[in-house]
Amino acid sequence: MIRNIVAAALIISVATATGYAATNDNATPLPEGMKSSPSDQPSYFEGVWVGSWGGFNDPSTKQDVTLTIKKGRKEGVFIVDYSWGMVQFYNNLVPSGSLKARGRQEGDLFFFNWKNKQGNEQQMTLQRENENKVKARYDRGGMMSAGERPYSETYLNRN
Repeated sequence: MIRNIVAAALIISVATATGYAATNDNATPLPEGMKSSPSDQPSYFEGVWVGSWGGFNDPSTKQDVTLTIKKGRKEGVFIVDYSWGMVQFYNNLVPSGSLKARGRQEGDLFFFNWKNKQGNEQQMTLQRENENKVKARYDRGGMMSAGERPYSETYLNRN
């Protein structure tokens, strides 16, 4: 008896959620500021951005970063070259490196993500500040040691 009641409640909740999702399929389009830039106009985020990540416990420790953002072949997709310099955090030497990722723009925000060697999702978000400056936030996924923060923030300047 209880099993039948739970099954009926589950079916009703799924039907309700499906009906709700179906009514939102014909939602109004995004406001003008939230659309991706048209393919014939360059995006604000295209170009080369440079800066550095600061150390959490020691602000004098800096890791240089460079982002190069170009339009991809598909509309609304961007190719990101992300490179960073070598730095020593505490007793750990972090070697320099680089990666390529795909990004997307949503209004005044730009997002791209990748998986690190441990398979954890990493994401970077750029937020437009002014004509030649963005605020960058790097969100780390996965397990972290006691000295690590789940995110870092800095400002990058157009090069």
